[in-house]
Amino acid sequence: MAHLAEQQSYTLGPFKVTLLPDGGGIVNPAATFPASSPAAWQQRFAALLDEQGTLPVTIAGFLIEVGDRKIILDTGLGPLHLDFPGFGPFFGGKFLDSLAATGVSRAEITDVVFSHMHLDHVGWSTVEEGGQRVLTFPNARYLVTELEWNFWYGSDHPAGPNPARVQQPLAGVIQFIAPGAALAPGITVLHTPGHTPGHISLELNDGGQRLMLIVDLLHSIAQFAEPDWGVAFDVDLAAAAATRKAMFHELVKPNTVTGDAHFSDRVFGRLRQEGAGWVWDAV
Repeated sequence: MAHLAEQQSYTLGPFKVTLLPDGGGIVNPAATFPASSPAAWQQRFAALLDEQGTLPVTIAGFLIEVGDRKIILDTGLGPLHLDFPGFGPFFGGKFLDSLAATGVSRAEITDVVFSHMHLDHVGWSTVEEGGQRVLTFPNARYLVTELEWNFWYGSDHPAGPNPARVQQPLAGVIQFIAPGAALAPGITVLHTPGHTPGHISLELNDGGQRLMLIVDLLHSIAQFAEPDWGVAFDVDLAAAAATRKAMFHELVKPNTVTGDAHFSDRVFGRLRQEGAGWVWDAV
């Protein structure tokens, strides 16, 4: 039976990457993946479900430590409990405790990178102190693609960044990062659109050894077998599926490890091709 992922790390050369769990969602799998069916989940992917037949989806970010840089990729949901009728509950609150467990303080974070701005990736952008919202990581740069920021800014869409807790505090400090840019030596920003228009992933490269942090490219390892099973929160289902399929040809290359913060249990693994399909093996 599957469970929400707990804190875990993967080291690649000079890079140490640690999952920072915040919480998760316990969701109806067929509703979350509209192209799927309850029978398909029970017959083919029962091992990915919990004792109640629901799907645990981890909500977390990553801490990337390299040299003097301490980079957070996504900040979780925040201290919230939300019910999405028909889907299930989503909850956060552990993110700062997960960070503290690494021994890294909020003040030491040099960069906060948003893969995209869905609410479960930006929730700890700010905290309340003295009755007002302040940046959680006071010494960090806050980075996102311009396309992603412009898509959400000024909107109060319930799946997007909260105007008061996220958009307004970030408006004066947000910086834009372009796909193809080097976030730090050995870290390249990848354009992986579809889930949202400006969604990015990160490639960490150490002499040809790669760790690909694919974020919301997938929400379950079932999508390796069924890449056309888009998630209900994909802004563009067709583009998201096309991006997944194209990225699989990168993830399957030798010396490549994949990290996805929404997976249950183990979030780092290797992809291999088996016949016409794809199989992911946890590491």
